[in-house]
Amino acid sequence: MSLREQKKKETRNRIFEISSRLFKEKGFENTTVDEITKEAGIAKGTFFNYFPTKESLLSYFREQKEEFIVSIMKEQMHRDISSREKIREFLVLVAEYYEKDKELLRLLAFEHRRLIMSSNHKSVDPSSRKKRHEHFINMLTDFIKEGMDKGEIKPNINPKLASETIYAVYFHTLMTWLHSETDYSFSMDLSSKIDIIFEGIGV
Repeated sequence: MSLREQKKKETRNRIFEISSRLFKEKGFENTTVDEITKEAGIAKGTFFNYFPTKESLLSYFREQKEEFIVSIMKEQMHRDISSREKIREFLVLVAEYYEKDKELLRLLAFEHRRLIMSSNHKSVDPSSRKKRHEHFINMLTDFIKEGMDKGEIKPNINPKLASETIYAVYFHTLMTWLHSETDYSFSMDLSSKIDIIFEGIGV
C-alpha cells in the first residue's frame, strides 16, 4: 500500500470512527454530515469524496464485516482441525468480533433495515443483502464438503441444506442477541447451538 493509499484509508477510518461515536450518542437520523465533518476536522467535500451519502457509511460498515469474515474463513480452511471445529470456531470468531461493539452493530443493523422498509429504500440495494447471505452459506458449504470428503460428516447429508440450517441458526441467534437487553455471550450461545447441530450430522 502506497503512502497516499494509507493516508486515504486512515482518513476513511477516522470519518467512520467519529460517525460511529456520534451515531451512538445521538442516533443515526439525528447526526448530520456537518457534525461529522466538524468533529473530523475536514471539509464537507472531503467527506463526500469518501462517502457519497451518510447512508453509505452503513455500506462501509458491512464491507468491513465482510472482509473480516472472509479473512477468518480463509484462515480456518488451512487449519489442521476437523470440519466441525472449523465451522464452530469460524462462527465463534465472527460472533466475538460482533461482541466488541454490540451497540453500534445493533444501531446500524436496525437502521439498514429501516432504510429498506422506508421510502428511501433506493439508497440500499436489497439484492446485495441476498448475495451476502448466499456468500456466507457458500463458505459454510465448503466446510461441510470438506468434512464429507474426510469422512467427518455423514455422506448422505445435503451440504447446501446443512449449510443453510447452520446459517439460519447463526442468523436467528444474532438477531435474538441484538434485540436482547440482557447481557450474555453471543459467541458462547452460538457455540453451544453449533455443537447441538453436529450431534445430528456428525459421524
